[in-house]
Amino acid sequence: MAKLPRPLRAIPTTKAVPVRRALPLNRKTPQQLPYDLSKPDPNQTPEQAIRKVWAARPKLRDLQRLSDEQLASEQHQAKLRRWRQWPMFGVGLVAFGLGMYGVMLYVSLARDVDVKDLPADLTDRFDKEAEGYDEKVDTSETLLLLTSKRKKLTKLARGHVLEVAVGTGRNIPYYKTKQCATVTLLDSSAPMLEVARRKWNDTHKEYFSRVFFKRQSALDPITPPFDAQDGYDTIIETMGLCSTPEPVKLLQNMEACTKEDGQILLLEHGKSHYNWLNSLLDQTAPAHADEHGCWWNKDIGKIVEESGLEVVNIKRYNFGTTWWLELKPRKGLRKKIAEVATGEQPLVPQTESSVTQKPWWSLWR
Repeated sequence: MAKLPRPLRAIPTTKAVPVRRALPLNRKTPQQLPYDLSKPDPNQTPEQAIRKVWAARPKLRDLQRLSDEQLASEQHQAKLRRWRQWPMFGVGLVAFGLGMYGVMLYVSLARDVDVKDLPADLTDRFDKEAEGYDEKVDTSETLLLLTSKRKKLTKLARGHVLEVAVGTGRNIPYYKTKQCATVTLLDSSAPMLEVARRKWNDTHKEYFSRVFFKRQSALDPITPPFDAQDGYDTIIETMGLCSTPEPVKLLQNMEACTKEDGQILLLEHGKSHYNWLNSLLDQTAPAHADEHGCWWNKDIGKIVEESGLEVVNIKRYNFGTTWWLELKPRKGLRKKIAEVATGEQPLVPQTESSVTQKPWWSLWR
């Protein structure tokens, strides 16, 4: 009897091979993710660390190049969670800043100050708060975006430069010293000027031999350096008209020591475009002046027109309360001043009809 064949132990089947979806040529493999979450290098500077974090931020073009596996990876999800925190942090910081600014404004409104008790010269306020002045104004200037404007204005300085009402030297870090022959920093407050001196030494130590610190009122005659007898090429003043009792005289005094082809650059705060905001500034001005020595409700446009200087450019920000002004002296003024000094010709006061000044500030009322 024929033997039956033995049954097979297992039916042979084709071994299933896992199919892996092919990635498009423009996509990266998991080993080539566009960011790196490795630990920071302890030897790198803070600036390098910030640049590294910013370069590793999730970008839309990178997300479009990632596969589904990469999008679902723990590394990618951790990256997204970390970067989603930044918008919330920014919103919270802005809300905190606005809240603090509102509280300070309310305190100013609630404080009753008699204008009659305030002296015309408020220099003693600057003497008292010189050391902590920067910390006091940092928040408000950050909210009003004034730091970038200070930087842009100071970069325009050239030749022999005079900065009036320098205070603690908030513009000092932004000077382009290579385009300045000399820099004269002037202020009537000795404590403020001392802070500015230290700040200059920290930021432009190699340029210290060509900087001059003058303690005097800008309402008094200003003598340029020995190699700038024709006057200064650039005069800068930021937030200075608000703290002087004679702003028109101050501008004319600055004009008298400027070259005929020189420039006068101002960044000031004063009246707004809007009456409702001007009323608020008028109400809070006495308390603000009593604490900081600054009247922030002055009509900067009217002051400049009364001074007689020629307006080259004007910009306004923050509802019109921040004034950017580029001015130049009147033609022939220095010659007339020299003739007066030698007794050849008396200085005739400038009349309204002899000054051609367009009332440009009314356009922003």
